[in-house]
Amino acid sequence: MDQITLKDGRIFRVEVNWNAIVAFLESTGRDDISALANLSLLKPSDMSGLLAAACNEGARLDGKEDRLTAEEVGTLSDVSVMAEFISIFTKQTKPKGAAPGEKKG
Repeated sequence: MDQITLKDGRIFRVEVNWNAIVAFLESTGRDDISALANLSLLKPSDMSGLLAAACNEGARLDGKEDRLTAEEVGTLSDVSVMAEFISIFTKQTKPKGAAPGEKKG
C-alpha cells in the first residue's frame, strides 16, 4: 500500500485507480485522459487535484471520512511531497508485467 505524508503530518493512502482518475477528470472538466500518460503535459496546479483524487480514493477504500480538496493539497504539499506522488503515480499506472522503465503496448 502506497502512502504519502502531507506537511501537517497526516498520512493518506494513495490509490491511482479508475475512480481516482475519473474524479480528477470530472473536477477539472476534462474528458480526455491522454495527458495522464505524460505528467509533464499537466499544469503544476493540476497535480494538486490529481493527488487529492488519489488520496480521497485511498481514504474511501480504507473506510475513512477524510477528504481533501486540491487547494488543501496545494497548501499541505511541497516539492518532496509531489516528487513522492509522481513516483507512486508512475508505479501504480505502469502496465502490469512491464519491466522498470518499460511501457507495454
